[in-house]
Amino acid sequence: MPLRSLADDLRSRSDDDLAVLLRTRPDLLHPPPPDMTALAARAGTATSTARALDRLDALTLRVAQVMAARGESCSTEEVLEMFAPALRDDAAAGLERLRALALAWGEDDCLRLVRTARDSLVGLPEFDWPPEPVRTAARDAVRAERTAGQHALAAIQAVTTIADAWSGPLAPAVLRKGGLAARDLTATARLVDADDATAALVLEAAHAANYLARDGEVDERWRPTSEYDAWHDRELPQRWADLATAWLRMSRAPALVGEAARALSDDVARPGLPLLRQQVLDVLASLPPGESPVDADEVIRVLDVAAPRQASGQRAAMARAILREAEFLGITGAGVLAPMGRALAGGGVEAAALAAAAMPEPLDHVLLQADLTAIAPGPLRSDLDRELRLMADVESTGGAVVYRFSAASLRRALDAGRDPVGVREFLERVSSTPVPQPLTYLVEDAARQHGVVRVGLATAYVRCDDETVLDALMAHPQAVELGCTRTSSTVVTVSGRPEDAIRVLRDLGLHPVAEGVDGEPVVTVPARAPLPAETSPVLRRDATPALIRATISGLRRDSGPAARTRRDGAPVSVSLDPMPAADTVVVLRRAIAESVPAWIAYGDDHVLVEPLRMAAGTLTAIDRESGEVRTMPVAMLAAARLADPA
Repeated sequence: MPLRSLADDLRSRSDDDLAVLLRTRPDLLHPPPPDMTALAARAGTATSTARALDRLDALTLRVAQVMAARGESCSTEEVLEMFAPALRDDAAAGLERLRALALAWGEDDCLRLVRTARDSLVGLPEFDWPPEPVRTAARDAVRAERTAGQHALAAIQAVTTIADAWSGPLAPAVLRKGGLAARDLTATARLVDADDATAALVLEAAHAANYLARDGEVDERWRPTSEYDAWHDRELPQRWADLATAWLRMSRAPALVGEAARALSDDVARPGLPLLRQQVLDVLASLPPGESPVDADEVIRVLDVAAPRQASGQRAAMARAILREAEFLGITGAGVLAPMGRALAGGGVEAAALAAAAMPEPLDHVLLQADLTAIAPGPLRSDLDRELRLMADVESTGGAVVYRFSAASLRRALDAGRDPVGVREFLERVSSTPVPQPLTYLVEDAARQHGVVRVGLATAYVRCDDETVLDALMAHPQAVELGCTRTSSTVVTVSGRPEDAIRVLRDLGLHPVAEGVDGEPVVTVPARAPLPAETSPVLRRDATPALIRATISGLRRDSGPAARTRRDGAPVSVSLDPMPAADTVVVLRRAIAESVPAWIAYGDDHVLVEPLRMAAGTLTAIDRESGEVRTMPVAMLAAARLADPA
């Protein structure tokens, strides 16, 4: 029976063929089409067709042009005879690609091009085919891999340094229109010893990975998130893989940051960038191991032939920026796609394992110096690094990291609940050299002064057994502004904020601590921004295997929504207590990131689902009982809990 429509053609395809279509045109999956007719209609829209054409190489586009010139329909033989004999095999492959992408359909003797594709095939430039090979330069593959590993480590250190600085009072303000002020970007660049462009790259990648976000306070600032804390505690190779994956998938262009756009603002959003990054890495992956393009123009030339509809000066500039960014992040080393970068380009399955081979082994010790510094000759274990950063300030990074101890840094550790005995024991445990006497004295000094002065609420009060300290406070120029009143020889009440009183006392060289109503010191916890309400826009278009399988299963019904049926052996119920919405989102994010099922409380039902993505306040998930794809408002979910993957 002849095929009468694209929908009929799609119905005749195998599951494998449909999977190829959905994987290569992921926009067809969002939201999952209910039947083949809807899938065909969506595939024929001008927007979706344009996206598919944008990914075609010059020869395949030429095949499509030939089909369009033949009118409503043509045969395979009529198309191929328009090409030179040497090109007919390539032309036949191009024709099969058009059919696989549902841009063409029908039998061999009656092929049709989708109407919206015919309307789009005008004004395409001509390219030589086959394209000339990429001119390459040979590199030392081992050295290139090690270089990539060092760059990867530097990128991780840059994110960590910024997050630590933004955890406290140095967190920069969010501009009224969003984004980061130019002066704050320059200050951040100095912090990581880089230029503004590199700092913008680090910030945008960290923001895309949800490690940095707006804190939502009245005086809104940029701060690290709880997701950053989880990331910091992972092994270094996994941390690199997470950061590099966020960069590969983010729809943001750090190269635009400058006079025309602010870092962390919506002005740098470019939806087509994930595809372009993948295309650039694919060019590098096509080269033999240990070889790099002689220059960026070689990559751009290949891109112009591989996707001529997108060729432009702007794309060329973005491709050059992508090559620079890939080098900084350790995806490439000396221009060579490193093994871990090759894995990232191929889907990222082995990226972390290969990064472990390229990156230096994390250390469990430092060298304490008499000048109040600690030198880590390589990357430290994440738990040791976090503790050292609490007790000391990072002075320099690179192959070795230098931490400097000071009265202020030790006060920070004591404010966070550390005690002097614990600090000394930690230093003795991690140092491969004896703890220097000057550092021992500094710890003892900080401990002796810490908490001598106490600040509480009167709206606030200051109490101290040393009357001369309170005399100095009352004589301070800001005492009147703070509303200081001497109520006794050891107590001063303050009408201002406790933190203002603490700041003034620190100006006097003292080490005050805040205390609660029970008289116990208040432990300082680093400020954290809430996770954004939804994931980065780029993640909404993922064509995950689970989503493809569930969509094909639904399409095979081909009769609209089917009644839900319970699978044999599926769990029936589980008890879930209501939880804050933010906690529910965190659980679902983890389920998506780790590809594990989760129980959710949706209305009166407790449902076992396989979460696929969250976007625009909606969760898309596979119902494990019926196998159907469901969409649910996140606001309607009362709780969530990870389930056993089995």
